[in-house]
Amino acid sequence: MSGKILVNSMVSVSVQFTTMNTKLSMKKSLQLIASVLLAVCVTSAVEAAPPKEASQEVRNTAAIEKLNKEANTVCIYAKGLCCPSCAIGIRKKVGKLSFVDTKRLAKGVDLDVKTQLVTIAVKSGAKAEVTALAKAIDDAGYDAVHLYTLSAGKLGTQELSVGK
Repeated sequence: MSGKILVNSMVSVSVQFTTMNTKLSMKKSLQLIASVLLAVCVTSAVEAAPPKEASQEVRNTAAIEKLNKEANTVCIYAKGLCCPSCAIGIRKKVGKLSFVDTKRLAKGVDLDVKTQLVTIAVKSGAKAEVTALAKAIDDAGYDAVHLYTLSAGKLGTQELSVGK
């Protein structure tokens, strides 16, 4: 009996094992497969280059588009935001703030890893608390660098810092 496992993620690995002559148990065969898959995953993670940070020009253009698309929103440049699953903490921390409209976007927060922008939906009649937003993003493990707002079609930028 022969089995073949193909793992595709930048590198294609083929592992064959034969149980005819060696009489490997199913448990041993599965352990071998799991070991190979783990080695491939670890190697792929180590070799993967981190995503490139967007330029300020690209980020400004994206902020204008996002703010025009959705009313009552603000955007924050979160330095280090490079993976949607890693950034789930931002959604959890920011979504707990009282002025965030969790019925809009994805629980009140949209994450764009290409531009490192976090778009926050603000409840009607409420005002975004900049210090609370910066702290929530910082608590999630990212640096809140700039806040973007739109007023009369013009992009406003405010530098952020969290006192430590």
